[in-house]
Amino acid sequence: MPLTKLKIVELERKIDWPCQLSEQFKRAFLSAGSIQSLKAGYYFLSTEDTKDGLNYLFTGSLILSIRTSDFDHFTYKLLGKNDFLYYGQFFDYRLQESIAAEVLQDCQMLKLSEQHLIRLSEQQPEFYKFMFSLLKMRTLPLLQKGLLNQKFSVAIKVAYTLLDLASKQTTPAGTMIMLEITQQQLANLSDVTRQRVNAVLKDFEKQQYIELVRGKIYIKNIAAINQLLVNENLTFYKPKLDDA
Repeated sequence: MPLTKLKIVELERKIDWPCQLSEQFKRAFLSAGSIQSLKAGYYFLSTEDTKDGLNYLFTGSLILSIRTSDFDHFTYKLLGKNDFLYYGQFFDYRLQESIAAEVLQDCQMLKLSEQHLIRLSEQQPEFYKFMFSLLKMRTLPLLQKGLLNQKFSVAIKVAYTLLDLASKQTTPAGTMIMLEITQQQLANLSDVTRQRVNAVLKDFEKQQYIELVRGKIYIKNIAAINQLLVNENLTFYKPKLDDA
């Protein structure tokens, strides 16, 4: 269903745009979109479901497992509030034929089809500025994560992933951050084995950074976990939390 003019004005203020863009472009962009929702759970998305296009998350969080072209392994990507996901013909930025989405929290998102994006590229010169900024914003953290995986300890990888998850969660003000995630999902995102994640989590619990309760992780001392990254003097993107 097309968005109303009132809804477009409301959403324009909610989106974290990747660069400076004119009001004309923003409204043309939103006019081409529709709102979709996903409930928490596991979704296997077929080729038909993952037709080329762009999504923007307003609320919720999810893990995408993207199959590599050689079918050897999966790449895991965490998405949360204010994240874009694009796959399509522009700059050959295409996903594989199928992906799995593990929705951690109910999601509401804006969806634009590839057909609408092509029309935007023909009618709005700022489209390429938008796409370049968007893909640069998405690619840099992936490169940085690769550096993190090569250089740092398992504890640092897990701490980084916990903070990244916490930064994308919708947590009511004044309440303890609760991550409803399995150790296998955490291991996938940290790119280490489940057994090694388990050992780190037990150590973090012993130090009272977290509390483990039946498939949930309560973060008791977000500042202490953040300090682990500060001590490593990371020179790239870190997940941002107000009270860390």
